[in-house]
Amino acid sequence: MWGVHWGNHSDGPMSLLLLLEDSPADIKRADEVARRAGFTEIEVHRFATDARIYLEKGLRGEVPLPEAIVLDIDLGLESGFELLRFWHRIPELKTIPLFVWTVTGDQYREVCGLFGVCEFVSKDDGPAALLKVLAPVIPNEDSAATA
Repeated sequence: MWGVHWGNHSDGPMSLLLLLEDSPADIKRADEVARRAGFTEIEVHRFATDARIYLEKGLRGEVPLPEAIVLDIDLGLESGFELLRFWHRIPELKTIPLFVWTVTGDQYREVCGLFGVCEFVSKDDGPAALLKVLAPVIPNEDSAATA
């Protein structure tokens, strides 16, 4: 399954977030937060394999690379760790901030830190916690005022 690309088609510069998430409610929540943080485009993938393929295409210049990546560790049939390992191994991707946004327990917080994840954000902390880490990625008046 290929990802869904949501955009607002504004005339301003594009700012892309790659979202790896399997829950429709959390996809909607992350989309709303990302737009408040200044992202204009959201590339959504429900499977780590598809998100990895998207990033591989980005590395080849076939699609734009994202300004940031938000991933959930617990994807049901797959694990977000697959994409995390891929991101960690590729020097060109390590410049893209990666945020883990999950309900998975704190036992993974230290592992994510070892991989160089920018922030580990619990979904239990609500949308404001995700906004707080995403807002500095795309500086704009809206995200600066609400962060």
